[in-house]
Amino acid sequence: MNDGVNGSPQNSTEIEMIEAKEAWSFYRLSDGTTLRIKPVMIGVFRADGQQTADGEPVYSMKSTLITDVRAPATATRPS
Repeated sequence: MNDGVNGSPQNSTEIEMIEAKEAWSFYRLSDGTTLRIKPVMIGVFRADGQQTADGEPVYSMKSTLITDVRAPATATRPS
C-alpha cells in the first residue's frame, strides 16, 4: 500500500479508535540512565478487500514513539 494524499494508505478505510491505553516501558541502563518509551497510535486502517490466509482483515497502523531519557547527575555531559 502506498501513502495516499492525506497520509492514509490507498485502498483502505480508517477505523476509529474508541479506546486506547498507552503505557510507558521503563529501561534502566548499567550507567544509571533511565529510558522511558511509549508507543502512540496515530491511525489504524483496514485494507479494502484484503484478507490474511486465515480470512482475517488486513490492518496497517501509523504510530510514533515518545521517548524520555533521564541520565544520572553523575553522568558525563558534553561541555
